Amino acid sequence: MEKEFKRVGTHNGKFHADEVMSTAILKEIFDIEVIRSRDPEVLKDLEIIYDIGEGEFDHHQVDKRYRDSGIPYAACGLIWERFGRDVIRMYDDALSEENLEYIFHEIDDMLIKGIDAADNGLRTTRAIIPTLNITAIISKFNPTWDSGPDEESSFSEAVGLASGVLKNVLRQKLSVVYAEEHVRRAYKNRTVPELLVLDKPYPWNEILYQIDEEKQIVYVISPDHGQYIIQTVRRSDGGYGDVKPLPLSWAGKRDAELCAVTGTEDAVFCHADRFIAGARSLESIMKMAEIALAEPEETKHEEVDVSILDAIKRLISSKRIRVLR
Repeated sequence: MEKEFKRVGTHNGKFHADEVMSTAILKEIFDIEVIRSRDPEVLKDLEIIYDIGEGEFDHHQVDKRYRDSGIPYAACGLIWERFGRDVIRMYDDALSEENLEYIFHEIDDMLIKGIDAADNGLRTTRAIIPTLNITAIISKFNPTWDSGPDEESSFSEAVGLASGVLKNVLRQKLSVVYAEEHVRRAYKNRTVPELLVLDKPYPWNEILYQIDEEKQIVYVISPDHGQYIIQTVRRSDGGYGDVKPLPLSWAGKRDAELCAVTGTEDAVFCHADRFIAGARSLESIMKMAEIALAEPEETKHEEVDVSILDAIKRLISSKRIRVLR
């Protein structure tokens, strides 16, 4: 599909994730020429102006707009609100309205809102371990004080990164939509109530939490790069950890040692934290699932920093669940 040409504008000088991601969004649906300037005479004849100019896609006015959640819009959110659905349709114009809205809001939740919040001066993370988020990563593309003033090429590099992030987030969300039918079928046809067996490595988490209303599923089995893996299901009731970890006797074991404790011929590994294990054959991974299901429930749990636990509970309880169709 041939894209319509647009001359668009944003401010020059130091750039931020806000206008960088806005540019990446516009690039998905238009063939754009970006003019970076603070001169009103330069900007006035451009077709789309954002993060400057006090127009539709600026957020520096006193009467800025806020989401229902209280998070203020920045240019990125305003651009996504106006053009995001068009971006999604560029990837699949046959999506149902329900799935289109699901993907639109998921991307706003997991990518756009954080950029908007940070650009409006809100503190978005209080990480115990310092971690670069998308806003901080993009800011690192700005030229340093002791480097050459090649601001335009630095901006273009940052837009390239933002475009890659946007494309991949969108593709991942589309993959959830496309997997739903397969996961639902596997769930309906399962022979062991606590075990979901998939024929491909579908993204199952979001779908399972919606369809498994009685919370029966404990483990999920799927193929993975020439072998089979068994994964634990995380608790969805606001608690911490897995519904049922894999057996403690498997923790950190590999190959022959794991084969010995599981009674299989081709067990490959079990993670030390007991949320995933693998084997080369479906027969072996099914046997491991049978053993794990029969393992007595654990009564002792490791102590967790209360502040971390509370933060996790708040995150889970505030997550909006949407039904895919």
